[in-house]
Amino acid sequence: MKQTYYRICSRCGNPNAVDANFCLKCGTTLSSADEYAVIPHAADQVFSLFDLALTPDEVAQTRNFKITEDRHIPVGYQSAGLIFAESDVTPRAGAKAAWEDLMKHVYSLLLVKGYAGVARVSIQPEPMQPGQLCLYGEAIIVDTQH
Repeated sequence: MKQTYYRICSRCGNPNAVDANFCLKCGTTLSSADEYAVIPHAADQVFSLFDLALTPDEVAQTRNFKITEDRHIPVGYQSAGLIFAESDVTPRAGAKAAWEDLMKHVYSLLLVKGYAGVARVSIQPEPMQPGQLCLYGEAIIVDTQH
């Protein structure tokens, strides 16, 4: 799974190279705390992992998660059962905030449960709250029998 990382300026929001020390747009100092990961199958949207209070090992784990809408479980993985996650933002927050919040909940769930990712992903608006998003899918773990 290919992922791209950027250092997003906390002052102006400009995406910079992952090894940038200063924002190319406004000159703000950047560090590894400003790193954002592009989520596969998400139209290159990025979201911050820093407010999840992750350890360096957990951040490394998130870079290897496999998240796919493919109907087949990827080769080398096996099912760990169905999972569900939803966003929890105010309706006025907008679609991007709902997406980012949903993905934070998905990443938290994958980390806590020790999953390697999720396959057969379906993301839909929550029926009773149109500004919210729900993710349904099948958790996957590495297939140790191969």
